[in-house]
Amino acid sequence: MKHEIALIVGGGINQEITPEVLRVIDAAGVTIAWNRVDVDAHDYAAAIAQLQTAATAVRKSGLALKTRLLTPPGGPTDASNNLNVVLRRELGLFAGVRAVRSLPGVSIRFPDLDLLIIRENSEDIYKGIEHEIVPGVIESIKVVTRAASERIARFAFETALYLEREHLTFVHKANIMKQSDGLFLGVVREVAEEYPQIPLRTVIVDAACMQLVLDPYQFDVLLMGNLYGDVLSSLCNGITGGISSSLGIDIGDEVRIYEAVHGDAAELVGKGVANPLPLLTPAVDLLHYIEESKAAKQIAAAIEAVTVAGEVVTADLGGTATTAEMTNAIIEAL
Repeated sequence: MKHEIALIVGGGINQEITPEVLRVIDAAGVTIAWNRVDVDAHDYAAAIAQLQTAATAVRKSGLALKTRLLTPPGGPTDASNNLNVVLRRELGLFAGVRAVRSLPGVSIRFPDLDLLIIRENSEDIYKGIEHEIVPGVIESIKVVTRAASERIARFAFETALYLEREHLTFVHKANIMKQSDGLFLGVVREVAEEYPQIPLRTVIVDAACMQLVLDPYQFDVLLMGNLYGDVLSSLCNGITGGISSSLGIDIGDEVRIYEAVHGDAAELVGKGVANPLPLLTPAVDLLHYIEESKAAKQIAAAIEAVTVAGEVVTADLGGTATTAEMTNAIIEAL
């Protein structure tokens, strides 16, 4: 079966990783007609034009695989200076899902960990509403609405139910931000009453960070606002094997994007030694979504065989292999 999917490729190291990931998908026997759009301009205005083309491609197919986008200089000074954020806003991608899984052969401290972080993408401090009140005093506004809180809470519980997860934890700071986080917390508790089969636990964000480091197995699905989701996603990457152990799925009403959440290692550009897994991992989940599960499972097993052996992996995974050599090893293990 042939699939038509948008492929959004940023600059820098992403130009080197993408062809290698596509080689693995081809080797697994999946036929995809990629509608590729490169967002790699060195000028902000040109990059925004490329981004609009990318958004059109995503809308057309409803589905995309995306690298991290690197934002060139020359743009505004608010949150719209991040191309990844701009694309989420343009496409209405209100839910950010970060699947965090232990990487066999790499994640030694916490093996077999499987967490799901669900992040409200459209609001919070990432609205980028900042201004100078008087010289030397900056105000940054955190936006939380009942409508967005209810939408993401319902999405989180429905996702937990669909994936047969055991429980959901809401992470907040309502003890200090009593109105903003307090509103979000109250809405989550209201929605939770409709899903008695998914027990709800609430944890203050600083306590959640400590508990994740001490015993992450106590968590399953975690729901939170934009800023906390950004921080905790990276924390979880750190305890499960680094940049190779997570993937991002940004979801809207009519589109979804499977994306690499890392990909701006400027020091590696042109050397051919970057780790392909940050993009290959979300690609595997994309294959599951388009009902190419046989190929997805084969690739996942091949990745595990290579990382467990540890002989042909890139430097960040403890080896000396090039990007192409690691890709070849994965293909040979299919």
